Amino acid sequence: MKQQQPFFPESDNDPSLTEKLEEGLLPLINVVFLLLLFFLIVGIVLQDQLPALPDTANGRDERRPDMDLVVEADGNLRFEGSPIERSALGEKLPEYDESDRLRLGVDEQLSMSELESLFQTLDEAGHPQVILLTDPGQ
Repeated sequence: MKQQQPFFPESDNDPSLTEKLEEGLLPLINVVFLLLLFFLIVGIVLQDQLPALPDTANGRDERRPDMDLVVEADGNLRFEGSPIERSALGEKLPEYDESDRLRLGVDEQLSMSELESLFQTLDEAGHPQVILLTDPGQ
C-alpha cells in the first residue's frame, strides 16, 4: 500500500499552528487598543462641564403658585379668593386659553369622586384641561 503524502510538506522552518494564530491576533489586538485609546482621549477632550446650579437657603422654593380656583375640604369653591357656587362656574370663569390654563388647588382631604365631578363640571364650563397644583410631601 502506498503511503499518502501530506498536503503541506513538513519542514523545520514552518511555524506551528499556535504561532500562526498568535501572528494573526496581534494586529487585531493592536486595533482594539488603538480604538480604546481614541475613545478615551476624545472623551477627555470633549468632556463638558456641568453648569453650576444656584445655591438656595434650604433647597426648596417656599413660594406657593397662584391658584385661580381653590377647592376646600368641605367642597366649597373659591375663585380668585371669593366664594363661588359650582353652578356659576361657567359664568364666572374666564374664556379657556390653551396657553394660560386654569390653575386648580385642591385640599388633600377632598375625595377622588368629588374631584372627578369637579373636572366634569369644569369641562362642561368650557375648561377641558386645567393645571392641578399639588403640595409637595415633607
